[in-house]
Amino acid sequence: MKTTTKKKTLRWGAMALALAALAGCATTENALKDANTLLQEREADKLLPVTNLSPYSLALGRFGRMLDVYKEGDPVIYMQTRSILDATNLSSPLVGAEIPGDITEMVRTAVNRIGARVVYVPYHPDYLVSQAQLGAKFGVTMPDFLITGALTEFDRAIAGAGRVNSAGIEFGKGNGKTTLGGDVKRTAIYSALALDLNLVSFSTQQMVPQVQASNVVKVLNFSSEDNASLGFYGDAFGFKLEGKYLQGRHSAIRTLVDLSVLELVGKATNTPYWRCIPNGTPDPVVIENMRAAYNGLTPELKLGLVQVTLRKYGEPVQVTQQYDDQTRQALEKVYAQRFASLGAVDVMTWQGFEPLFFGVPMSWDTAQAQIPGAAPAGAAAPAGAKAGT
Repeated sequence: MKTTTKKKTLRWGAMALALAALAGCATTENALKDANTLLQEREADKLLPVTNLSPYSLALGRFGRMLDVYKEGDPVIYMQTRSILDATNLSSPLVGAEIPGDITEMVRTAVNRIGARVVYVPYHPDYLVSQAQLGAKFGVTMPDFLITGALTEFDRAIAGAGRVNSAGIEFGKGNGKTTLGGDVKRTAIYSALALDLNLVSFSTQQMVPQVQASNVVKVLNFSSEDNASLGFYGDAFGFKLEGKYLQGRHSAIRTLVDLSVLELVGKATNTPYWRCIPNGTPDPVVIENMRAAYNGLTPELKLGLVQVTLRKYGEPVQVTQQYDDQTRQALEKVYAQRFASLGAVDVMTWQGFEPLFFGVPMSWDTAQAQIPGAAPAGAAAPAGAKAGT
């Protein structure tokens, strides 16, 4: 009697576990249904064209407006590229064509996003020759700079982490033996893609020293796996749920291209391009180039540059290359409002002029420019800026 009662209990327990497992299957079916709904929505969205923008595409547009401010009156810069290819050979079909083999068009698009002060000059000699044979006449624009480079690194699984949680229970004997188990698995793997770009002077065919961009982007490959099983009376059933999330390598490369072109042209023009990027870090190459250039100027040219910079702050000063009352008042006003914590400075030195140059207001930057020691606008200063003798 006791044995029969025990078997009945085991059977009822097994049925309860089976119902629980079936409920789990229902949950799985709901999850799959939701996944199919999301997939259908995504496929529907694909019917509508969208702008292909990377996180740094807006920064390139901002940089173009920055050049309008810093390079007002300067001649247009003409750019051209050589073919920007894959140097890792992982774009070959023999290894699965994991990355694009030619990203030249991405680089051209990034240069063209900047605006009218940086113009891309196409190079299609076959097309021009064919058109010339038909009687077409062309003007030739020679570029100032040539962009060279390649995809130089693709390291799979540079870092990874995984976690597995498993649990199981077994009870009963013989035909009443029942097992219940499950496990949860999560794996994250990072790969790295690197792009190198260099700038070449077209007239001399020499690389411009220290004007290059070498950046790396990490790509995440995340996978999840959930398993559950139930077995009784020698039979078993279960379910398995898997999911994967893989960031697109092509999209990551476009982000890499946009950032690298921004850095390359920013260095070439000696402008604070990092202000176009949220929480951007000042570039020591640009800072050092400007320091050397400023220290090499005569006192008259320094005062002229100070007056030109003050005009970018909206101060109506005349470029006289003289330290007149108008210039003095404008300097004291700007430094009192924006750089009060610096105290008294001498704008004839680079240390005094640096915050003025790199802190020129931009239309998108409502907060104070990222200058060490800069104070919020409107702060009072015990002393203003002056011109040394």
